[in-house]
Amino acid sequence: MTLESSVTAAPDDDRVVFEYTVENVGDAPEEITFRSGLSADFAVVDGDDERWRASDGQLFTQALRTETVDAGDSRTFSESWDDPEPGEYAVVATLNAGIDAEARADFSV
Repeated sequence: MTLESSVTAAPDDDRVVFEYTVENVGDAPEEITFRSGLSADFAVVDGDDERWRASDGQLFTQALRTETVDAGDSRTFSESWDDPEPGEYAVVATLNAGIDAEARADFSV
């Protein structure tokens, strides 16, 4: 698999906006099979403690779907954490597919 991923965290006045990008750095198209309507998930952690998860309390369709990412192309997924408490955190973004694609970034609120 030739996918690389990265995540950014942009604190704002009353929220933090996350953007998770998965890029095909290979020479051939890559198929990604998603396991549900959830394409990517974001978790905010403070050390070993999970403080927030985007998918908590959400319902998603339970249908497999496949998406092709051409060589050199990327997909970006966004989410926001509203009303965060001040502190030092890390965001961990994962692709909800049968592949190992995870990214992490530290940020402050």
